[in-house]
Amino acid sequence: MKLTERTPFYLIATIFLFVTIVLSIIATFNINKNVSDFFPNEDVYNGKIIHDNTIVDKICWYFSQLTHHTLFLLFTYFTMALLNVKSEKFFKMVAPLALTVSVLYFYFLYPRQTLKIHQLSFCNFFSHFMIIFLVFGELMYINDYTLADTTNCFIFILTSLAFIIINYLLRGVWSYNLIKLDRYSGWKLVAETILIMYGFSIMFYIIKYKTFNFGDIDYKRSGYFISGIINIVFFLLIT
Repeated sequence: MKLTERTPFYLIATIFLFVTIVLSIIATFNINKNVSDFFPNEDVYNGKIIHDNTIVDKICWYFSQLTHHTLFLLFTYFTMALLNVKSEKFFKMVAPLALTVSVLYFYFLYPRQTLKIHQLSFCNFFSHFMIIFLVFGELMYINDYTLADTTNCFIFILTSLAFIIINYLLRGVWSYNLIKLDRYSGWKLVAETILIMYGFSIMFYIIKYKTFNFGDIDYKRSGYFISGIINIVFFLLIT
């Protein structure tokens, strides 16, 4: 491992992400109170008896959570960067998703809690708040960010959906009891999530170039982004 001026930042980020992942796994296996999509105590969900008392159930639930999914992706990136295997393309995939997960948490899940921000557990606080600083701290040192790069993050929406579907097939429970892919409301939420994620990608592009000049856009390379935005907006408007 070659030491650089960025090594301390990567080391601290890697350590904190590792600790957060370990604590989140420990918490998952020690939860004894039912939540909206996890039932360590036997309960009824959509007319079916659900009891998440096996290791497989708990692992399925853990990886169906977008927060945990994102933590592993960020941990992978910063570990690679610490070992001087830095991949800007990978960062461009993960960063918009990380900020989107934070926004969705504070919009959908945080209001359901009675705790204030300073009362959140270390895992929740770091997973949904401190990772914002990690993302922007690294964005400053990314060399390039074009509109053509904004669709890179879409791949992890697909992997997240795959985990959610696998979790439902094995446990019969939709993640957060919100992402219900067997009905319109679930796919509407997915479309809104993608739109927010694309919005952060545009923000990163503007931050890097401090401008949004339509004449400088490579429309041929940015075609997937432009058509994707149009399709999502059209879907949300007509449904």
